Amino acid sequence: MILEERYKILIDARNFHYDNFSKWMTYFYVAIGALFIGYCTILSSNKTLPMLEYLLPILGFIVSVLWYWSAKGYYYWIINFINLVNYYEKDLLKFETKERVYFVFANKKTQNNYGSPLSGANISTSKVTILFAFLVAVSWGFIFYNKVFTDNFCNCFCSIFLQIILSLSTVMILSFCIPINFLQSKNDHFPDLELKVD
Repeated sequence: MILEERYKILIDARNFHYDNFSKWMTYFYVAIGALFIGYCTILSSNKTLPMLEYLLPILGFIVSVLWYWSAKGYYYWIINFINLVNYYEKDLLKFETKERVYFVFANKKTQNNYGSPLSGANISTSKVTILFAFLVAVSWGFIFYNKVFTDNFCNCFCSIFLQIILSLSTVMILSFCIPINFLQSKNDHFPDLELKVD
């Protein structure tokens, strides 16, 4: 197989990864939205359904944490693809600098205005998705802890502060324990190119 064909396979694999990520994210959005609507419906109804009042926040928290981890995983793999495309273009195919997909940026400073509501800015949408997923997971954790504290303890300002800390801590602790031990992609058998990032 010639080098250009391998490069095309790499680009196709990257594009397949992009498409799959968009599909997977839709599943998370729908699931989280449905759980939130269900939870609000139960809270606004005249019936008391204590089991569902605990179960839905737990499910919302689990789905949100999984979404957060998926967004982090996507970012890890997309950076890998960017580095591989750069490697192919620079070192193997010997593209000129201005011919490389991820190296050249058209009008980098144009429309890069963080304060203007009517212009763009250099903001990573992948990082925004990771942050949003993290905040949603923390929010579901807060909803759960708030339910526990309201039903069993008090709901004063100190209690709310503690619930926020517990929510943040739960997401962070789970993120350090579960993905590294159970959710990593098996890539240890692949050689590490140790690519220099431009």
